[in-house]
Amino acid sequence: MSFAGAQRALARQFARECESLGLVVFFDENVTEEMWGRDFITEFRRVYGGKLARYVVPFLSVEYFDSGYPMDEFYAAIAYAIKRGDDPYVLPITVGDVEIPEELLRSSIGYLRSENYSVEQLAQIAAKRVSGSGDAMPTPAPTPIAAVQLPKVAPTDFSQFGTLESGLATLSEHFRRAESSLAPFGYSCHVSTGGSSLEVRVESHGRQVYGLKVQLQDWLGSDRLTMSHGWPRPSGGAINAWATAEWDAEAGEGRFRFSHFSRTTPDRLLSADELFDVLWQNVIDFIEQTQGRRA
Repeated sequence: MSFAGAQRALARQFARECESLGLVVFFDENVTEEMWGRDFITEFRRVYGGKLARYVVPFLSVEYFDSGYPMDEFYAAIAYAIKRGDDPYVLPITVGDVEIPEELLRSSIGYLRSENYSVEQLAQIAAKRVSGSGDAMPTPAPTPIAAVQLPKVAPTDFSQFGTLESGLATLSEHFRRAESSLAPFGYSCHVSTGGSSLEVRVESHGRQVYGLKVQLQDWLGSDRLTMSHGWPRPSGGAINAWATAEWDAEAGEGRFRFSHFSRTTPDRLLSADELFDVLWQNVIDFIEQTQGRRA
């Protein structure tokens, strides 16, 4: 699968349904330990570029085409699909009202709309394709979606601390994947983790020019991720922003209420992937704003 952070909950459910049907699914949450110390970009290009996968199912959305990592996976898959010829390799599923650029995927290529199927049906269709026989599995009867209304409250196993701990691990993983991407622009990015903290150091010509520190701690009587970032480094114990954990009933998962103290934008409820995008954008904004001073 290939997906943007905004579709992680959908992708997770699809992966679990496929696994229940006996399929082997490459899902990043399943390979955290295997990817420890490896270069995510290199390894993921091997997976999506035909070295390991039999098919690639991208969940195409507005967010997908605006995200760097999913697009890198998509390009690798399309390049292999061209080599593979008439045997379909990329099996696209669209999410929401998205316009697929013709130069990325021909309009003559068939795709499924997620709104027209339940996740269970999508998994069953995928299983039929992998089986190689249209008659291998009986066509399932339509499954009603949301037949029973459920209360929009957090389940009993939801843990704020566990969500924050998982979020910190996801941020660390994403920053490690991204740290080598600044080298072509004259910057180096160093990521270190330890205990309940993440530190990111951006350098230019051996001198630190930007820093970020994220800590999981009890602040004012409640657990949260506190964040210190700035130029050339986070100053003292000053905190610029923080994120608390809460249950998002619409997404069906724990998310992060992000508050930035120096900006007038309202608090936002973000997934871990979206929180990384915000923090990484701070790094990009710094580089773009200071590039002129370096020239």
